[in-house]
Amino acid sequence: MRDLIESYIVWLKQKINYKEINGYYEVTTPFVNHINDYIQFYLKRDENDHIYLTDDGETLANLEMAGVEISTPARKNELETILNGYGVILKGNELTTMATPSTFPMRKHNFVQAIIAIDDLYVIASPKVESFFLEDVTNFFHQNNIRFSRNIILQGRSSFQHKFDFLIPSSAKAPERIIKAVASPKKQNIIAHLFAFEDTKLARNNEGIMILNDLEKEIPPDVIQAIDKYSIFNFSWKKRNELVYRLVA
Repeated sequence: MRDLIESYIVWLKQKINYKEINGYYEVTTPFVNHINDYIQFYLKRDENDHIYLTDDGETLANLEMAGVEISTPARKNELETILNGYGVILKGNELTTMATPSTFPMRKHNFVQAIIAIDDLYVIASPKVESFFLEDVTNFFHQNNIRFSRNIILQGRSSFQHKFDFLIPSSAKAPERIIKAVASPKKQNIIAHLFAFEDTKLARNNEGIMILNDLEKEIPPDVIQAIDKYSIFNFSWKKRNELVYRLVA
């Protein structure tokens, strides 16, 4: 076992590269992020022998480009838990930490581990996409002064009860609207919702809306076709500012 550990340390030393850029040292590690780029950070030593480490905002920028925005309370809490665990500070969008020559090895190790853990939010966000997406939609409703109720259970014509994420009450200009926020618009997910919309529509004569998360990928044509067949409005999340009129009336 000792030889395995020592070979890992040798590999790590051989694979870490650095070069000087405008007074900082750019350090390239052998670890890769979710887009298969080598993880890099920057360090600078001041006249008081303090060593400043920063990722220059690249970690959060890469997540944002992948559609994982750390802007809601739930996601901020996830980020803060990681930062606190590794003793890293968020300064604007930069991950930062300070070290001295004696603490540098451990600080540097923790800093790289923090970057890896935060980058992993791209992967571990998958099971949480649904709750995050509901939070995004709720915030959008509040920002646009849309009247709504959350987590409504309605009885359909068949006497089965169906749960909807949102209900917008009827007005002089529009009927009652029942809404599902679909974080992963795959055919199998959509089919499960269609009966609920149709059954409830027969009982209440309302309008159905599916808010579809299409930020990362386009919705498959067969999904759109299925939704249209049941006269449900497919609300593109990418075009939410253009389509908000369907919700405010």
